[in-house]
Amino acid sequence: MKKVIRKLSVIAGIIILFGGIYLSSKIGKSNDEVGKKTITAEPKLNYVYSKKVLNESLSSQVIISGKVIARQKIDLYSEVAGNLNKAGKEFREGVLFKAGELMLTIDDTEAQLELQAAKSQLYSSIIALLPDLESDYKDNFDSWKTYIDAFDIHKPITALPKSTDRREKLFIGAKNLENQYINIKRQEFRLTKYKIYAPFDAVLSNASTYEGALVRNGQKLGELTHPSRYELEASVSLYDIQFFRKGNKVALYSEATNSEWSGTVARFGKTIDDKTQSQKVFITVNSSKLNEGMFLNGQINTKSIENIVQLPRKFLINNSSVYIIKNNKLLLKPVQVIKVNNNEMYIRGLEDGTEVLFQTLLGAYENMPVEVINNQDS
Repeated sequence: MKKVIRKLSVIAGIIILFGGIYLSSKIGKSNDEVGKKTITAEPKLNYVYSKKVLNESLSSQVIISGKVIARQKIDLYSEVAGNLNKAGKEFREGVLFKAGELMLTIDDTEAQLELQAAKSQLYSSIIALLPDLESDYKDNFDSWKTYIDAFDIHKPITALPKSTDRREKLFIGAKNLENQYINIKRQEFRLTKYKIYAPFDAVLSNASTYEGALVRNGQKLGELTHPSRYELEASVSLYDIQFFRKGNKVALYSEATNSEWSGTVARFGKTIDDKTQSQKVFITVNSSKLNEGMFLNGQINTKSIENIVQLPRKFLINNSSVYIIKNNKLLLKPVQVIKVNNNEMYIRGLEDGTEVLFQTLLGAYENMPVEVINNQDS
């Protein structure tokens, strides 16, 4: 009985072994067939929109924006020390002054006394020389006598009499009169610093001090800005800078105040922003309704651009190419970008009738197979 059981066990093991080998071969063949089918599967076909382009002559507008800055603005500093006194108007922010109008006075009592003392000393020096001049230099004595008779320490000093000969010139020079005279002229000039006049029609845009305060030499008093002379500082793309010329008129407007102005291109910056690839353009605009720091938008009509194609900007690849469709495949076509707006681009390099991919296609690549489902003719 045991021998029969043992034989049956051996036979069953042999059957199981050959059965496993047979099943393994079947599974292997099935995997090979799946692999072959995967390798030989055709690429996925993409259905796309296209457009046949036509070259034409177009004119467009360059849109700009920027900040208003004052074209005529200065800082006021005190060149002398003393107490600040009120002139005709209050020295407050927003006060308007006319050109030449007295804005501030600084107490000059001490400076006036020093000047009068210097004049008195010169007067005494000349008086002491009169006897010698009368005896030794009679030809010019009358000039000196007339000068001293008209001398007034409360009036601006006049030039000393000119010497008539070399001996008299040496004599006067030895008495230090010329040095005293020059010192008095310097003090008279410095005395003018105690009165501050508006150099041009201006509004006080900032006041750093007020009446009654003690100011020091070199202290800032405030800022003056011309009330109507401004310029717009705008950054323009290098694509668009070619359309700007000095003297071009630019239409400006403010969305905040719903106002419009006309500006003129005045000059160009020489530095290119390496991040935005833009260049500064300065546009002069005169209006008392403007204020420094305002933001304005503007537009300039460009000259007609010949032989170009206008397409949405989003279809530009690497800033230099677009996808065209030829023989149901995508091809990268190099183009020349003439101008770029916010959403549109103007390019050259496409022949009339060229079929352009007219959509953004995720994962697009050279020679990708496509089928056009809707052609948007120009």
